[in-house]
Amino acid sequence: MFLLLLSYPVFHPVDSRATGMGCAFTAIADDMFAYFWNPGGMAFGENGLGFYYERYMDVPGLSVNSMTFLSGNKNMKFGGGWIRTATSFYQGGYDIVDTTSASDNIFSFGMGTRITPNMGVGIVLHRYLFTCFDGSKSGMGFDFGIRYRFSPVWLGFVARNLFSSSGDEYYPTIYRAGIGFLGLPKERIKRVKKGEKIVRVRERYGYRVAVSLDVERRAYAVRETDTGWSEGVWHWFLGIEYSPLDILGIRCGFSDVEKWSVGLTLGYSNFLFEFSYGGNQETIGRRMRMNFKVKQP
Repeated sequence: MFLLLLSYPVFHPVDSRATGMGCAFTAIADDMFAYFWNPGGMAFGENGLGFYYERYMDVPGLSVNSMTFLSGNKNMKFGGGWIRTATSFYQGGYDIVDTTSASDNIFSFGMGTRITPNMGVGIVLHRYLFTCFDGSKSGMGFDFGIRYRFSPVWLGFVARNLFSSSGDEYYPTIYRAGIGFLGLPKERIKRVKKGEKIVRVRERYGYRVAVSLDVERRAYAVRETDTGWSEGVWHWFLGIEYSPLDILGIRCGFSDVEKWSVGLTLGYSNFLFEFSYGGNQETIGRRMRMNFKVKQP
């Protein structure tokens, strides 16, 4: 199981908000973790820093850590991050017990821009470094994403790990598309100077309800059918989020990969703490994830 989890690091999701929504995030990614979910969403994100920690509760010694950033102006954003997946485990024969380890590091940098007020496109370049007791592997990968809005609906598409120099064995290409519905806009009164006068206008700064659906195709994978083995596997992801207050958000998600997940956000000013819990005990086990995000004032 250790090698299986580390052999496909491009599939390890980061961001507790996204995982709390069942990883249905392609259409609505809009913060410093957008580089991972959809580079096209970077152009709509808020600048800031993010820190992530994940623990596999049924796999001793396995954890994921990540740091990310997003910076830029309204029309052009730059972002990226570092994801490290690591584990240690025992191996050996009848009279030899040895502790060994494996790790994967992904270093990413990308940019996103608005083609129109409602459309963003983005690209991300990855550097992969995989190390295990029986050797190491490295390579480069390239992601491309699009995000489009016709209020209150968002659409997203991302192709991950295009033109990989390390081959599909470790870093395969996957395709994902999503649709999201955002309702109950958040509004606040803002004072704006027009000429010699100060007027009050309503400003929208987010949404209180989000419903998102993703579908993903992993072309490298194989599945068993009534007539034999077939290449290509489809997966689905569904997420729901509700923010009754600016300082509180709750969410849940379902998918055919992790089955279920739940999560929450607690925020104050420009600081956010996010938590999610879920997983599938029959395969990868339960997972606990935590975020800490700092938005630029």
